[in-house]
Amino acid sequence: MVHKNNKWNISKEKAEEIAHKYIIEILREYKNNTLPLSDLIIILNQRTKHIKFINHQKKKNISIYLKSIYGSMINFMDNFSFYGILSNGTDIKIILIDGELKYSSLNKQILNENKEWILIDDDFIFV
Repeated sequence: MVHKNNKWNISKEKAEEIAHKYIIEILREYKNNTLPLSDLIIILNQRTKHIKFINHQKKKNISIYLKSIYGSMINFMDNFSFYGILSNGTDIKIILIDGELKYSSLNKQILNENKEWILIDDDFIFV
């Protein structure tokens, strides 16, 4: 049995805050607020290289952090309803659904509201 050790120097909440800030900023710079996932990861790593994500005394980039905590970048994006994932075969694109969304307008309440999917029971009758 493998023991998963996630000892990072940055809390999950702080890392989410950093990730949202830069992802929203990056997506807003591109046409239709859309960017291929691979390009987004490269640009995100470049823009956050000054932030030290440390695991086992080794500096890692933000994409490694998100993969370690969430399983993948797609899983992270899928947790928040203001990001969309467009998949066309092997081509995966990320879209900022609310093009007017700015990081400065995000707060914990908005993040929590957009963090979870709500399943609605569709077993109802129109009269």
